[in-house]
Amino acid sequence: MSEPFFRSLFDPRIATSEGLIGEYSFGDFPEEAALMRNAAPKRRAEFFAGRACARHALGQLGLRPVAIPSDADRAPVWPDGIVGSLSHSQTLAGVALASKADGFRSIGLDIEEATPLDESYAEEICIASERDWLARMPGERRGLLLKVIFSAKECAYKCQYPLTRTFLGFEAFRIDLDCDSGSFVAETTAAVGPFPDGYRLAGRFLIARDHIATAITLR
Repeated sequence: MSEPFFRSLFDPRIATSEGLIGEYSFGDFPEEAALMRNAAPKRRAEFFAGRACARHALGQLGLRPVAIPSDADRAPVWPDGIVGSLSHSQTLAGVALASKADGFRSIGLDIEEATPLDESYAEEICIASERDWLARMPGERRGLLLKVIFSAKECAYKCQYPLTRTFLGFEAFRIDLDCDSGSFVAETTAAVGPFPDGYRLAGRFLIARDHIATAITLR
């Protein structure tokens, strides 16, 4: 596996891995194969690529390869003492894992193709302040920046979910992008779990290899 294009977004103590979807099978873990027995081929390919990446990342943390089942919400069940996030685009799977013993509480990672969204999707994805910000951006950049906002919200959702077990919509976070520094803030618009209204999750983003990656680390 090559070094992930999103490696620079994370602390060196966080293990990362990426792989191409379609290159991996269920291997030696029949419990994972059982989960995918009736899944569509595309879903199977995504699942097994993500699990292969996760085991590669576990090895970086000094842990042996183990089965990684899914819970009732289809979220990965990591080994005890591990936090992490898994994402995939149409062609690429990526994982970031860390040890709770190193002080990490949760991780968010999202990967998307670096293709612009139609600006009409801003009504669904963005709150008013985000739409106002997009309107001030050059027209030729708005579709891609809208995709980055979408990815940042997905990333923030993935980071909060293990701590709150709460499903949230796009309106749950207000995204403030800093394109010069490649950073963003995802601010909660209402209290959820341990996060009060206005809690600010600091993240980073990157556009490379025809992909967008967004990352949040919570300590």
